[in-house]
Amino acid sequence: MQNVFLDTRELDVAVRNRYGLSEDIMMEEAAKSVHDAVLARLGKDTRPCFTRPSVLVLAGPGNNGADGYAIARQLMSHETSVTACEVGVPNSEMCKLQAERARKIGVRIIHVEELDAYLEETSLDLRVIVDCIYGSGFRGKLPPLARAAIMSVNQDKDSYKIACDMPTGFDEKGRCGTVFHADETITMGALKLALFSDKAKDECGLITVSLLGVSRDNFERGNEGEPQSDAKLLEVSDMELPYRRKQNVNKGSFGHVAVCSGQKAGASVIAAEAALHFGAGLVSLVSERNQFPDFQVPYELLSSNAFPSNTNAVAVGMGIGRRAEDTATYTGYLLQNPQVSAVLDADVFYNEDIMRLLNHRPQGLLLTPHPKEFFSLLQICGLASINGVPIADVQTVVDNRIDLATLFCKKYRGLTLLLKGANTLICSWDAEADKPELYINTQGNAALAKAGSGDVLAGLAAALLAQGYTTQRAAITASLAHACAAANALKAKSGWALTPGDLINEVSSL
Repeated sequence: MQNVFLDTRELDVAVRNRYGLSEDIMMEEAAKSVHDAVLARLGKDTRPCFTRPSVLVLAGPGNNGADGYAIARQLMSHETSVTACEVGVPNSEMCKLQAERARKIGVRIIHVEELDAYLEETSLDLRVIVDCIYGSGFRGKLPPLARAAIMSVNQDKDSYKIACDMPTGFDEKGRCGTVFHADETITMGALKLALFSDKAKDECGLITVSLLGVSRDNFERGNEGEPQSDAKLLEVSDMELPYRRKQNVNKGSFGHVAVCSGQKAGASVIAAEAALHFGAGLVSLVSERNQFPDFQVPYELLSSNAFPSNTNAVAVGMGIGRRAEDTATYTGYLLQNPQVSAVLDADVFYNEDIMRLLNHRPQGLLLTPHPKEFFSLLQICGLASINGVPIADVQTVVDNRIDLATLFCKKYRGLTLLLKGANTLICSWDAEADKPELYINTQGNAALAKAGSGDVLAGLAAALLAQGYTTQRAAITASLAHACAAANALKAKSGWALTPGDLINEVSSL
């Protein structure tokens, strides 16, 4: 896992004070990391030039712009043509200083009004564009000149684009309007939460961390003994697969998953197959409506009109229907059996009956909504505003998902929320520390945007719960396994062709 921070400015100040580093030294280190990335890219670009390779640096008025002028100055010692575009008059002391240094060494500086002419002039030679307009401190809306500059360079499809700290246009929550389209983002000191919003996934490209004169570990500690991060970025190594290490066992040793079946029974079969392939010893399809005589149940699955007496985990919601009577029996069972863990998914989030579980036994619940389902759930729970602003639509949920997930988990302590999206967010409330525990999984890809993918995830999570995982650990491992299975499947077929069956088969090979 890697630490992720909402804001690193306090860390920056703490490191300067703790290690006696000046702002100038740290800025030079930041510039050097981007300088190295530019040279690495130029070394890979073998296209012929009209004159010589050109690099454009967009420099804003603050300290991100100061980084830009420092990068341009450092690049002047190489066989490249370096131009800095002034997107706003320097207004911070460091920006003024670095701009003057760049002028003295001979960096060509143009104003934003000259940018389009420059892009046309260097159309055959421009290789790299570096965005240093605004970093992670950006708030509000982009000024017209900055917006115009970004729109102009975004039209250049041939140049490699590097963002310094964060693509210009993103605020601290990862929300944006017009934004710089980066192929690579080099963020300063530590990872920021804004880099992992759903919108950021298509705009940041490869994300790396620049060292600022100290190791990353020392930077993240600040003045504290241990890093006080706001979230954790999950890595494949955080996946704890349900390996069977003991041999003196039987199928009952690995739990019994009951998957509730309803109006669309195919969804429950997908979840059940996923659970069976992820280590559950027994998996039963449960339907009070007794639709099984008219529905072909795969031979390896059990079926019943009632919950088996040895049920360890339940998965409910996949294709079950949105009427209260569709879920009443299943929620009633969970209320009467608080020792049984459960995955809640899909249709259950449109049903007010879910409130019985949230109010009376949130412990042992793992909720796996996508943004539209989470929007419905928030309305049912009465969490209809965030910081006084009404939650009007699904986009509001997407733009404020960390705040909303935190608010939800604080109200219903004991459960774990897995909020699907381009990047999956996992949240639960740490009662001892009295703060949220946030995990971000960026391993997924667009191939998972297919009917049935969520049913597979629910089945994987239920299998882990039946095998004794906590809801948090089940959410982490199931989401990583789900993403890794998709990535492995794409080695053999195109992204649009991925099916739930492919995912289930690939899980077997992890």
